[in-house]
Amino acid sequence: MMFNKKTLFAVSNLIASVIAQEATAPKDSAVVKLTTDNFKDVITNSEIVLAEFFAPWCGHCKKLAPEYVQAAKILKDEHNITLAQIDCTEDQELCMGQGVQGYPTLKVFKNGEIDPESAQTYNGARTSDAIVEYMIKASLPSVITVEDVKDLDALLVNATSPVIVNYGISKLDKNFLSIADSLNEMYTFISVPSSKKQNISLYLPSGAEEPIVYNGKIDEIVEDKLVLEKWLKVEALPYFGEIDGSIFQFYVESELPMAYYFYVTDDQLEDYKEYFTELGKKYRGEINFVSIDAKQFGRHAVNLNMKEQFPMFAIHNLTANLKYGLPQLTEEEYAELTVPPVVEKSDITKLIEDFMENKAEPIVQSEEIPDIQETNVYKLVGKTHDDIAYDSTKDVLVKYYAPWCGHCKRLAPIYEELADILATDKKAQNKIVIAEIDDTVNDIMGVEIPGYPTIVFYPAGKESEPILFESARTVEAFLEFIKNNSANKIDGPAIYEEYKKELKAKQKAKRQAELENDDDDDEEDFDHDEL
Repeated sequence: MMFNKKTLFAVSNLIASVIAQEATAPKDSAVVKLTTDNFKDVITNSEIVLAEFFAPWCGHCKKLAPEYVQAAKILKDEHNITLAQIDCTEDQELCMGQGVQGYPTLKVFKNGEIDPESAQTYNGARTSDAIVEYMIKASLPSVITVEDVKDLDALLVNATSPVIVNYGISKLDKNFLSIADSLNEMYTFISVPSSKKQNISLYLPSGAEEPIVYNGKIDEIVEDKLVLEKWLKVEALPYFGEIDGSIFQFYVESELPMAYYFYVTDDQLEDYKEYFTELGKKYRGEINFVSIDAKQFGRHAVNLNMKEQFPMFAIHNLTANLKYGLPQLTEEEYAELTVPPVVEKSDITKLIEDFMENKAEPIVQSEEIPDIQETNVYKLVGKTHDDIAYDSTKDVLVKYYAPWCGHCKRLAPIYEELADILATDKKAQNKIVIAEIDDTVNDIMGVEIPGYPTIVFYPAGKESEPILFESARTVEAFLEFIKNNSANKIDGPAIYEEYKKELKAKQKAKRQAELENDDDDDEEDFDHDEL
C-alpha cells in the first residue's frame, strides 16, 4: 500500500491521539513501571530518576503520556537516564508517602535518595523537549569541584545566584552533596578540596566582597544537614531586599515571617531603606523584611487582608498563615486624601514588637456567619471555624475546598449524602458534625491546607489531635473512617445499613401507593363509563 506525506501525517496524528488516551506508558516503552515492591531498589541503585506519580483516569496524565514516552526513549538511549511511572490507584501508600497531592506529580530522585524532602519537583513544561533538557541539566554534578582558586574567582564574579563554598571540609562532602541535590536550582554549590581555610562560606550575587562564613559547629552539619539548610535559607537573603515573583520562593523556603513595605515612589523607598535594613539586622533569622513595588504588585495587599492604600506595612506569618497590619482608613477617607498616607516608623516598630511578643491581633478574613444552615453539611466561616471544629463534645469532619476546584465539585454530592445519612440517626445527630468551609475567602489559623479538597477529622475530646482523611472519597470509606476514629463511637457503617433499609422501605411504600392510585383511577374510569 502506498502512502503520501499527507496520509502519513494524518496517520501519525491518529496514532498520537490514540496513545494520548492512555495515561499508562506502553509496556514496550522506555518508561519503567515502579511499584511499592521495587520503588526503593530502583531509586537507591540509580544516579538519577524522573518519576511520574499518576492516575489512569487523569486527563492531564493522558495528555502528558506521549511526550513522556518520547522523552524516556531519548534519555535512555542517549544519556542513560531513567524515566519511571507509579500508578497511584494501585500504590496509594507509596504515593502518599512521597507527598503526592495531585496528578501528575513529577519528581527527580538523585544519588539514591528516596526521601521525599530531598527530591526535586519538576514544574517545567510538559513536553518531551522540555523534559529532556531539564533532566540533562539535572544529571550534571550538583557540586562543582574547583582545584584552582582563579577558577573560583571567575565563577563568583559571574554568579547570578547565591554561591555556597565548601573550603576543604572533606567530612562534610556527603551532606554537602545531598543539600546541593535538593537546592541546586536556587543556589550554586562549589567544593574546593585543596583549600586550607576549612570553612563554609556564602557569597551573595549583590557584589559584596566579603562572604558570610558559617560560625556554627561543623560537626552539627555533619550529623544533620538540615542545620546547614536552615542557615543557608536565612543568610542567603538580604537584610532588606526588593521582592518579586522570581525570588519569592527563596523567602518561602526560609519559613520565616515576611514583613512587607509597599511603596509607590522611589522617594518613599529611599526614606525607609536604612530603617528597614537596621530592623533586618536586628531580627535576622526571625523576620524577613522586603520592599514591594505597589505599582506592579499592589494587588498582593489583598492577599494580606489589607486595603490597597499605599505606602503600607504588613506582616505575614507564612507557617501559620496569619496576617498583621497597621490600621487603615475607610474607603471614603482614603478617597478624600490629596497626599499619600504616612506610615509612621514608630507604629511599624510597635507592631513588630507586639508581633514578636505574640501580642498583635491578626487580621482574619471571614464570610458572614449564616443565619440558617440550609443543608445537613454545616457551613463554617472563618469566625466560627475554631468554635465548631474544636468542640470537645463532638466529632467534626471538615472539608476545606475552593469553589473552582474540580475535585471539590465531584466530591460535593458524595459529601452531602454522607451528611444526610448520619443525620438520620438520632443518637449521632448531636455527636457528629459534617462541615465544610471555603478556604479561599476564610482564614483558618493553624491548619495546613496542601491542596483542595483537604479533609480533616477532629475527634471529640480536649486532648484529641486532628486526623487527615486520605482514603478513597466514597460514602463507604468516609463512614468506615469515622467509625475507626470517632471519639463518640459513631458506627457509620451500621447507620448506613439502617439508612438503606429505611430507604428501601420508603421506596417500596411509594411504589405500593402509586399502584393503589393507579387502581383507584381505573375504578373511577369504570364508574363513569357511559358505553
